[in-house]
Amino acid sequence: MPDKKLLSIAEISRLLEVPESTLHYWKNRFAQYLPSTGRNRQKRFKSEAVEIFKIISSMLKQGHTAEDVMAELSRKYPVNVTIDPQNPEPAAPAQIQQTNLEPAIQLAAAMGTEIAKSINEGLKGMLSCMPAGAVSEDVKACMDKASADLNAQNESIEGIKSENEQLKEKLSIMEAELVRLRKDRREMEKFLLDKLKNITK
Repeated sequence: MPDKKLLSIAEISRLLEVPESTLHYWKNRFAQYLPSTGRNRQKRFKSEAVEIFKIISSMLKQGHTAEDVMAELSRKYPVNVTIDPQNPEPAAPAQIQQTNLEPAIQLAAAMGTEIAKSINEGLKGMLSCMPAGAVSEDVKACMDKASADLNAQNESIEGIKSENEQLKEKLSIMEAELVRLRKDRREMEKFLLDKLKNITK
């Protein structure tokens, strides 16, 4: 008959000889795979959680990343629904705490990115290995369109660079004109002051 005793983090810490602070980090990071009841300080873990903590400890000691551990746990264990002793009914899927789902969502996003990269690299490899006549007309048309778009963007960038050069030249002319106007103003002020002095004499 399995042991139904609920364990605190302190008790698991003594069993596994792992610091409580480390277990607290793991319990938050891998919460969705650790069967537990209660919340915050009242949280207690089922005896099977000890085995999951052992797997986490072992994999991290071997140099695996938290994402590797998450993938292994998702392969071996179901996602757990947290049960509150005050409300023993399990939460409906929409009520599962977001914090418990967040690591799984992050892992799924990372996996999706890696899959997309792999597919992209695979397609590039396949296209490079194909004889010139084997690539379909649709693929050729798509590649030609992408190439044309890239060329158009490059031309647009070159046009902007050319406009920038022209603007720089105009700005340089305007600065020279401004310097000339300031000089003319000073000369005009000097001329008028001289005239006033002659009048007042």
